[in-house]
Amino acid sequence: MRQPVVIARSAATLDLLSGGGVELALGAGAFWDAIEAIGGRRLAPGESVDALEEAITIIRELWDPEMRGGVRMDGTHYHVAGAKRGPAPAHDIGIWVGAYRPRLLRLVGRIADGWLPSLSAFEGGRAGLARAGRHVDEGAEAARRDPASVRRLLNIGTPSPSGGSGALSGPLTQWAEQLAGATLEHGISGCILGGDDPIAIQQFGEEAAPAVRELVGTSRS
Repeated sequence: MRQPVVIARSAATLDLLSGGGVELALGAGAFWDAIEAIGGRRLAPGESVDALEEAITIIRELWDPEMRGGVRMDGTHYHVAGAKRGPAPAHDIGIWVGAYRPRLLRLVGRIADGWLPSLSAFEGGRAGLARAGRHVDEGAEAARRDPASVRRLLNIGTPSPSGGSGALSGPLTQWAEQLAGATLEHGISGCILGGDDPIAIQQFGEEAAPAVRELVGTSRS
C-alpha cells in the first residue's frame, strides 16, 4: 500500500529521533478490504509475496548509504529509478514479517530478520505454530542461513481475572508454562502482550515473565 522508499525513510527518521528505538514490521496484505477502502490495489496471494520481497530489497538498499549510486529496481510491483540512499538509521533496524502461509513463511526464512505471528491465528495452537515454523526453517536453510538466526516473537492475548483470553488459557502461572514451552520447543524469543490494561500488563510483567525465564533457565541448565 505504501511505497517502500517512503517506508524506509520514515522508519530511519524515527529511528534517528528515538536513538535506535525502531523495528519495522511488514506483511503481505492480510486486510485487503481495508486496503481497498483507502485506494490500495488488491493483489493475489502470490503477487503480494512478490511485492513484499521487492519492498524489503528496496528498503534495505535505501538504508545503506555506503553503496555507490542511487537505488534502482525495475520490479513487477515497484519501480525505483536512482532514488537517493539514506538516511541511514541509528541502528540496524530489524525487518519483521507477520506470516502464516507456506510461501510467505519461506520468504521470512530467506530474507527477513524475524517472524511475528499471532498464536490465535493457528489451528491447534502451538502445534500449528510448529508446522509454520518448519517452513521458516526451510526458507532459511535454502538461503544458507542458520534458522536460529531468524528471531521469533509471538503476539499473545491479554490476561484477565477470568483466566485469560485468546490462544493462551488459564491463570498467569499456566500462561508461563505455555510460553516456556513455546520458547523451548519453537524458538520463541519474546512475546507481545495484547491490550492496554495497565493492571494486566503489570501482573504479566511481575508474575508471568519472570516465571517464563525461570522455567526456561531451569530446563536449559
